[in-house]
Amino acid sequence: MQTFYSLIAIALVGLLALSLHRGTKGLQQRMIVNEVATQLSGVAVETLERIGQEPFDAKTDTTKVSKFPAVTDPSQLTNAADFGGCFDFELCEDIDDFDGLIIVRDYETLRFTVTIGVRYVLEDQPDIPSAGPTYAKEVSVSVANPRMWFFDPSNKLTVTMSRVFTYQKATKA
Repeated sequence: MQTFYSLIAIALVGLLALSLHRGTKGLQQRMIVNEVATQLSGVAVETLERIGQEPFDAKTDTTKVSKFPAVTDPSQLTNAADFGGCFDFELCEDIDDFDGLIIVRDYETLRFTVTIGVRYVLEDQPDIPSAGPTYAKEVSVSVANPRMWFFDPSNKLTVTMSRVFTYQKATKA
């Protein structure tokens, strides 16, 4: 009978150790996911800041403004159908060139896939897309780490941020 009780005690200690190990493993996984999510956010913010350093539009580029008359009407800006066309993040010349660009960025020790979208939005209601050119462009950046799926295959751990850039030097006729 003592042997039986000893076996039950050993089984209970084993189950307790296994349960403790599972809890610790889960905590460590959540810590890793939180750290990667923080890095995803950092990549998104840095990407938006870098895009914001470019001119609002090719026709508002102060280094080339002598080629174009001053923009006094949004219809003079690039049509949304002509957004994109830049294949190298570092060679894009204005905000709308980044539209549709997919890049891979290394941040600290991880590699991230960044997808960028640009669209015109209403100036007074920047959450509503505009049918035509306006003095406001929304840039959306989605950052993903394709290697993080092993924690939860249904959730690819993606962070999406957006920012609205406006053309401040515009004068309406």
